[in-house]
Amino acid sequence: MRTVDWLTYTGIEHLKKLNQFYGCEMENQHSKHELICSLLRQMGQKKTIKKMMEQLSPAEHRFLQLLVLDHSPAFSMEELLVKARAAQKNEEEQPRTYVVNAIKKGWLFPGYSLQTQNLYHVPSDLREQIIALLREPYKKFQAPQPSVFRDEGFQMVYDLHHFLDFLSREIVRLTNDGAIYKQQQRQLFQNFFIQEKPLQSKGPRFGFGRRYHLYPDRFSLIYDYGFYQEYFIEQDGYICLSESGFGKINKTIDEIEAKNLYRFWIRLYRKPINHLPIIIRWIGLLAHPGWFPLDELYNVVKSWLSPFYYETEESLYRKVLQMLCHLGVIRLGSEAGRSFVSLTKTGVKWMLGVSVFREQAIEDEFIQLSTERKNRF
Repeated sequence: MRTVDWLTYTGIEHLKKLNQFYGCEMENQHSKHELICSLLRQMGQKKTIKKMMEQLSPAEHRFLQLLVLDHSPAFSMEELLVKARAAQKNEEEQPRTYVVNAIKKGWLFPGYSLQTQNLYHVPSDLREQIIALLREPYKKFQAPQPSVFRDEGFQMVYDLHHFLDFLSREIVRLTNDGAIYKQQQRQLFQNFFIQEKPLQSKGPRFGFGRRYHLYPDRFSLIYDYGFYQEYFIEQDGYICLSESGFGKINKTIDEIEAKNLYRFWIRLYRKPINHLPIIIRWIGLLAHPGWFPLDELYNVVKSWLSPFYYETEESLYRKVLQMLCHLGVIRLGSEAGRSFVSLTKTGVKWMLGVSVFREQAIEDEFIQLSTERKNRF
């Protein structure tokens, strides 16, 4: 609902407090209609919202981003407090303060019915205005389509099917670590649309899936997704295709599988990259329409990135972009030595159709299976 609708359902006392906050006190404080009209003359103005945003502390600004870039229709108090805590770095304010201040400004409204009385809502028109203001400083960086770019489409799903078909034709044994032997990995990867090489080094690799330490990035996601969906099982040192896995081989490639893979990736990568949802939303915000420079995009999202063991903010940023390209969400291009990003048509749909904030991190039990399997072989 829009601001005017929320004000209509708001009680007189709350309306008076909002009028006081915006400095539009009137003689007729008992007329709800006049209270609403006076508020709308202030609250709906772009310059008013812009000025208030400029006065926010860094933590308040981060909380506002988490609030408006989340497409969820309503938030519980617990969800709002989680966002407030996520917005904080070294600030000592109580998380509830950010929520209370948002209510005082009319950026959040409590529900009015029995079903929504414990939920809080951001007015739709206010959300649109704030998002437009968040984008405004970056419009100058928009660029035309570069001469060279990469768009992988649904090739990751095709390669998932190639993997399942490979399992149906070959006897695939596992090493004591639980990995496919490298000779068979090379044989498998040769038939992929996007080819990778088996891992060569013994360096540390963990945190991005149950088999991430055994396979290159793209295939480890394909493998973990197939295992999670029970398209195959690991049994007695072999990989065995399941009945549902057999059924997938000859099926037509569709967007549903690709979208499920994208959602699985969000759940898997939320553990090492806690603020992945807000990073994805910023990418969606700036990489459409047109193309956006990767270096400028990094400056926007780097405050949401934190080192993860041997991964730096820059390496995590590159990993996110690479996987989004593999998943068909973005295109990556280059022009005159500079790199750019743009959403694909599918990416535009998914940015609106998948609530990234609602995708819960993958279950700990799934990741721990890698240790359990190693102990069995």
